[in-house]
Amino acid sequence: MKLLGLGMQHLMRRSQSSSCGCQQSYESLPPCPPKPFWTGGRVLFFSTLTFGAGVYTGIYVSQNYEVPRVDNPQKVVERMNEKFRELVDGKKNTPVDQIVKDIKKEAKKILDD
Repeated sequence: MKLLGLGMQHLMRRSQSSSCGCQQSYESLPPCPPKPFWTGGRVLFFSTLTFGAGVYTGIYVSQNYEVPRVDNPQKVVERMNEKFRELVDGKKNTPVDQIVKDIKKEAKKILDD
């Protein structure tokens, strides 16, 4: 800040002694630009903190609660494709048919495992 003030004083003296006739008065120093809040170090710190909290929460939940295992990605994609085909084809099952279909799927899944 002191260097900025010295630089402004130097400019004022220089402009007063110039013979071009343009007089510019600097009554006060311009305000300093605000520092940005999200600097690289802060972004890295908060990202690491958030990731660590998520990992800790996941470990805690998996140890203390009975959480079912997640299907492998192939089964998830296959199930998503089935739902997409149903939406595109316009098949609408009645709720009773949907329940029967879900029960059959679960029974087949249990028998296959």
